[in-house]
Amino acid sequence: MDKNTALASVNDIKEMMEKSSKFTSISGFIAILAGVYALAGAWVVKQVPAIRMSSERMIIVALAVLMASVVTGGILSYARSKKTRQKFFSRLTFRALWSFSLPMLAGGVLCASALWHGYGGVISSVMLLFYGLALVSFSRFTYSGIVWLGYAFVGLGMLDCFCDGHGLLFWTIGFGGFHILYGILFYLHYERKA
Repeated sequence: MDKNTALASVNDIKEMMEKSSKFTSISGFIAILAGVYALAGAWVVKQVPAIRMSSERMIIVALAVLMASVVTGGILSYARSKKTRQKFFSRLTFRALWSFSLPMLAGGVLCASALWHGYGGVISSVMLLFYGLALVSFSRFTYSGIVWLGYAFVGLGMLDCFCDGHGLLFWTIGFGGFHILYGILFYLHYERKA
């Protein structure tokens, strides 16, 4: 066995191990679409005065953006797993989803509590912070670069905590701008090479 054949074999083994230990069925296109949905949601909130004046209605728009992103992400991830021959419904998938869902659930409960007690002004900060924490947790099961997107959301959420009255702006920058920028960078770094 020559050196090139051995190196190719090692790379094949490394790729098989990564596929079995990392959830790699995500794509940059998913992040870009999530960003577009967030920008559309922010536009709706800004254009419809009844929504702009009501925290509850803003939460409904945010939930619609979340649901559209989750459904799109699920469909595209499933299609990508078929293309890359990675098993979609596996223990790894469920562990990755749980690591993402737990911080999201905790953040959702805190948002509901803030609304209940009349603290609607902190909701964008809570969303950004807990979504960032969910990404940091999820990054253990997928591409390690996602951790940086999580850190960016946490940082933006902390900044939003001290900028009263600009929640929609921070929410738009994070969920819209960060997702689109990360999706493009993800595509250039991981998918274009494949």
